[in-house]
Amino acid sequence: MGLRKKLLGRAKRLARQFSGEYSVHAPEAVEPYSRPGTPNEDAEVVMAKLSRPKSKRAQDKDKS
Repeated sequence: MGLRKKLLGRAKRLARQFSGEYSVHAPEAVEPYSRPGTPNEDAEVVMAKLSRPKSKRAQDKDKS
């Protein structure tokens, strides 16, 4: 099996996958997404500060 034949086979399989021939029909009734629990309007969002290791170049600058 040559490289050209492999590539064409994969391209054809990919085209069949996205063609819609095998897709499932959409349901008639739309169900809205609901999250479990109750939302907390008074919640406070805090940004986290990440302390990642510095690059080798940055470490060398700090030492001098």
